[in-house]
Amino acid sequence: MPSIPASIVADIRKRLEDGSLTPGDRLPSTRALANELGVSRGSVVSAYEQLSGEGILLSTPSGSRIHPDLAITVRTRHSRLSKHGATPVVPTPSLLRPGAPLEALTTSTWRGAWRMAVAEPHAYPSPGSDRLRYLLAEHFRLTRAVSIDPQSILITAGARDGLRATLAALAAMRHSNQASPLEMRAATLHTPPQGNCLAVENPGFGSLRAVPASIGWETTFLPTSGDGLLPKALRDLSPDAVLTTPNHQFPYGLQMSAKRRRELVEWRRATPGAFLIEDDYDSELRATHPALVALDPAGTVLLGSFAKTLTPALGLGYVIVPQALREGIAARLTPVCGIAQDALANFLAADGLRLHTARMRREYKFRRGVFERIFPQGRTMDGSLGAIIELSPNVEEEVLADAHEAGLAVESLGKYWSGRAGTPGIVVGLGAGSREKLTTALKNLRQIVPK
Repeated sequence: MPSIPASIVADIRKRLEDGSLTPGDRLPSTRALANELGVSRGSVVSAYEQLSGEGILLSTPSGSRIHPDLAITVRTRHSRLSKHGATPVVPTPSLLRPGAPLEALTTSTWRGAWRMAVAEPHAYPSPGSDRLRYLLAEHFRLTRAVSIDPQSILITAGARDGLRATLAALAAMRHSNQASPLEMRAATLHTPPQGNCLAVENPGFGSLRAVPASIGWETTFLPTSGDGLLPKALRDLSPDAVLTTPNHQFPYGLQMSAKRRRELVEWRRATPGAFLIEDDYDSELRATHPALVALDPAGTVLLGSFAKTLTPALGLGYVIVPQALREGIAARLTPVCGIAQDALANFLAADGLRLHTARMRREYKFRRGVFERIFPQGRTMDGSLGAIIELSPNVEEEVLADAHEAGLAVESLGKYWSGRAGTPGIVVGLGAGSREKLTTALKNLRQIVPK
């Protein structure tokens, strides 16, 4: 029977082989693991020392972790990838996943921004930190050539929070315009009445589509062309609001033309009570037209977050709202961590966001170049972190199955359509992982995708 330290070592090796532990993962402290297993701390220390001697563990002042440079081969039940002769890679859930950003916040400016925020923590009620709102307005003025009143910027817990609060406020305003004085006095901030219609683009990115139904809104899908959504469909449907991505229509990454933007604004102005909701998806990573909110500030709500430019872990975004909706949206937003708000404000004040975004633009340009060399028949999304490979209908399912079994999280191109089959193909994310991991993953995908 093996000793306790030998059993711990064998368990960690097994978890590395089956993929439940990967390079860089943190391990419990020796005291915590000893308490969990009901053994002496000395047994765990002995096991960790053996693993460190073998180069499997890296011990640091902040704790022990699997060595980031450890080369391991993951055992799978059955590898279809091997039949294509590709190099095995450690399956990473986000590798080649569309929308997964590059996590590259390692600068002293970013760390310093958080140290200052933690040293003097504050809490801010909605609409958020006045300093952060002012600095965001300055950031938009300098980087997007748009003048924004800081009071029109509300801090959110992300794009979903901003959309939920916006739709709830719109429904409440529409209801109050139709309700009797008694019904108005009885109104609450809870789920708004049903009967509101939100139009969204088809195809489109699905991350926000679950929000409307959760608060009683009906969703209808608008067809799009290369110039964006079709205004004729809007006139036929007469929705209460339109959710649109004029600077990045997913999954092709197309930008709405200036003519189509004017037509959209003209429809909004000619439709009493209607509003435009602009999803500013990753717009800072590309050269874009002016935001719709600059063309129609009285009727447009702009949703933004820092999930793509900084990190989804920040959990912080913003909405830019017209005066008529400011109070209603602010009352419905989720409170946002004050430390995160102060850290972002410090980062903005040090010009960190602008410099970081410039670095990300250069990095994504390099990554798109890697994809284009490996897949010359593919199509990259201009300025963004994704690409498309169109396929014949009879091979898409097999390609997806082989890619997923190889640990590559590509997605079906058709999943971004609703109500009809989309173009067969796959959508590839270029954000997650190092340059080396991305290149290896794309080469493996090249072995799977038919030439």
